[in-house]
Amino acid sequence: MNNKLLDEIDSKKAFNEKYRVQKMHEWQHWMYKNAYIVPTTGTYSITAVNLKITGWSLKPSADVWYEAGFSKN
Repeated sequence: MNNKLLDEIDSKKAFNEKYRVQKMHEWQHWMYKNAYIVPTTGTYSITAVNLKITGWSLKPSADVWYEAGFSKN
């Protein structure tokens, strides 16, 4: 069905704007009802920091490299 709708959207009949819009709506409805999304990427981030590290932040706005340090305590 997906290929059929895509072929209709890209057919010579689709030069008629109303026809193309109708087929596009049918395709969108089909996608909503039948299609699924498969994640192509998945990322995890692990940061191990002990209590002797100072000035370290995981906030996206933090510029941690020049603020980070090591404490003897």
